[in-house]
Amino acid sequence: MAETDLCTRCGLCCSGALFDFGPLKAEEVDQARADGLAVLEAEGEFGFALPCPALDGACCTTYDTRPATCRAYRCKLLRALEAEDLTFAEAAERVEEARAMMAALTLQLPPGMTVTDLRRMRRRSLATDDTAPLMAPPHLMIALGMLDLVLDQHFRKASERQIMPRA
Repeated sequence: MAETDLCTRCGLCCSGALFDFGPLKAEEVDQARADGLAVLEAEGEFGFALPCPALDGACCTTYDTRPATCRAYRCKLLRALEAEDLTFAEAAERVEEARAMMAALTLQLPPGMTVTDLRRMRRRSLATDDTAPLMAPPHLMIALGMLDLVLDQHFRKASERQIMPRA
């Protein structure tokens, strides 16, 4: 099936490229912990940090026990493929473009830093007054901005940059 092939080529929803956080239902917390997910809790709400440690390449190593949000999520590109608004080759090309941009940005990051960390730094910078110095070098912020434009256009809504949509 083309949809499955696209997902197993991509993995961006799990890699931390699209989201920082995936929501969990309370009844999923024990299984998520057993699967090695970093479960977070705030005000009675549960979720897990991304990138997901169960991601191996572009495939989930805990596919049968993955959370409901992961089961339900369908990126804009996958929905367009299912609707036959684009061909598999076109969709695969967009995946490769996004993955290449993600890889290039990752290579520029300081050791131990992830794209998710960089996004958090950007959010903290934006939350402070506009005279505060950037918390990351401008070239990284520009590369992240370019990546986010591609991801918003083809994979998610701009409003979904932080949290994966609930199942």
